Amino acid sequence: MIENIENISSNDHKTDLLNDAIISIPNTTVANVAKFNLQDLHLNYHFVNVNYSGKQNRSKTVEILKDVYGQFNSGQLTAILGPSGAGKTSLMNVLSGFKTIGVTGTVQINGQERHLHEFRKMSAYIPQKFAMLDLLTVQETLKVSVDLKLPKIQKTLEKEKITDAILELLNLENSRKTLVRNLSGGERKRLSIGIELVTNPPIMFFDEPTSGLDSVASLQIMTHLRRLAQGGRMIVCVVHQPSSKLMRLFDNVLVMAGGEVLYSGLQEEMIERFEKFGFQCPQYYNPADFVLEVASERSHNCKNIVKLIEQNKSIHSLPRSEGAVDQVHETMDLLTKIKLDDPAATSQFSESNLWHHFAVLVNRSVLSMSRNMMAVQLRIISHVIVAILLGIVFWQIGDDGGKVLSNVSCIFFVVLFVFFGNAMPSIFLSSEDTEVFIREHLNAYYSKKAYYMAKIVADLPVQFICPTILLTIVYFMTGQPCDIGRFVMCWGISLLSAIIGHFMGLVFGSAFGLQIGIYLVPAVTIPIMIFSGFFIRIHEVADVLRPLCDLSFFRYTMEAFLRALYAYERPFLKCTDKFCYYKNPSKFLNDYGMSGNFYGIDFCALLLWIAVLNVLFFISLLWRVKKAQ
Repeated sequence: MIENIENISSNDHKTDLLNDAIISIPNTTVANVAKFNLQDLHLNYHFVNVNYSGKQNRSKTVEILKDVYGQFNSGQLTAILGPSGAGKTSLMNVLSGFKTIGVTGTVQINGQERHLHEFRKMSAYIPQKFAMLDLLTVQETLKVSVDLKLPKIQKTLEKEKITDAILELLNLENSRKTLVRNLSGGERKRLSIGIELVTNPPIMFFDEPTSGLDSVASLQIMTHLRRLAQGGRMIVCVVHQPSSKLMRLFDNVLVMAGGEVLYSGLQEEMIERFEKFGFQCPQYYNPADFVLEVASERSHNCKNIVKLIEQNKSIHSLPRSEGAVDQVHETMDLLTKIKLDDPAATSQFSESNLWHHFAVLVNRSVLSMSRNMMAVQLRIISHVIVAILLGIVFWQIGDDGGKVLSNVSCIFFVVLFVFFGNAMPSIFLSSEDTEVFIREHLNAYYSKKAYYMAKIVADLPVQFICPTILLTIVYFMTGQPCDIGRFVMCWGISLLSAIIGHFMGLVFGSAFGLQIGIYLVPAVTIPIMIFSGFFIRIHEVADVLRPLCDLSFFRYTMEAFLRALYAYERPFLKCTDKFCYYKNPSKFLNDYGMSGNFYGIDFCALLLWIAVLNVLFFISLLWRVKKAQ
């Protein structure tokens, strides 16, 4: 069976389809790289004395990688092996450039120091948990990736050519119309590879691409990766206990134990190196199982393993000959020339690309949201049902002087539902979107500014629709004044309340994730609600706590609503009882400390809250990106 797989992997037809598709596109860095067919880019990725320390339990700093030495080469498929806790994923994160804090050491590409920004343009990292939007189809996901990564391509036919080539390369043609959430584990893994193949990167990193897959699906994935490597790419992947069949697909192997490297080099030389230091591999034994068993003895301070580590350091610390240095420098100069020839390469996040990325992200968000039952359908249905229920319970009380306090309760419930009805769904949606944003931004898809702007604009339609439906039904069923001006004032405040709730959900959802965000939003906003003037009148609040009333957005929402309904010289209300204490609307406003026609001030205060939450949302994105690094 292996022979058949190797024959398949040696077939360059499908790989050439992608190169040909990209070569046909003029004036792109990717096309220029593809013209060299990747085999002309003889890349050598060399790392020396790499150390990485990370925090454990948020306080104690632990040394995870210790003096790591090794190298990878283009045209080869490399496996990183090691027992659990050996530091495989940490090494992958460091070498791919996703982890930069707490990292020391020397990392070179063809003898020159790695510049992280340029390196990310020519590399791709596919983590074990590859975040994707579940409500897009396979074809739509790849199309968005093409639109974001290749902004200079204008013709739809050229984009489709690249998409079709990737679908054929990864055997996803029959799944092009399938939603991502309905894909099998193997199809999802292949799609994650296809997303990063859009730019035909010469360097690709994979963190456990076979995790969660059966033996057949794992073999298919690794066969695809071998085919990509034979096309001239440098493919490096962490593999957890591969079978003997999988091991035969690897060219290079890097073995880790306890944060150190025991061996880095060709697989065909690995067993010989281990035997040299007294570790005999039984005949017909899986080499992967053998080296993992040896690596597990590192915790016992085995002297021969220490010698293995020192031998590996010695090999990869040796200086290259002058001829080899000249050759790799020529290749590096070639890469530099490719980048400089394309203005888009040096200004990937330029103003023109910013607006292109913004348009693509808005379109993607709207498309995904339109298929989300919770984001659109359930929210609209719930607003309609609650509005009708409120209208029935508080039927025609808006013009009754004897039921003013009941009307205030109705308005407070409207404010409460509009706020939480938009805040809670935003927490759910932002947690998934933020993971996709972090992956795409760190892989240099687009800038933080483009995502931030798109996120604000894409969610606005729902923020308009839901409160408009709710307020319209409640306003007329509860008998509020038939005055278009007063209705518009109430509508404006309900929109601002919905937007505040939405951004509150975005801030906590993007900064803290789903579970903590669901707890923090009510925990933060309910105390703010106390100072709204509904539960206790503002002039009755203790002087020391009075400033908190000025910070409560619920206060300004309630004041604006009640002033829109009862201020601005509203005539006396009808009185269905013998005596109505608040028949005069001005008396009610005076008693609650809301007299005066200051609707505009309340409106501006809510706008200020929205501005502050916008800033906090952007800061939360910066914090999550920094945390991911």
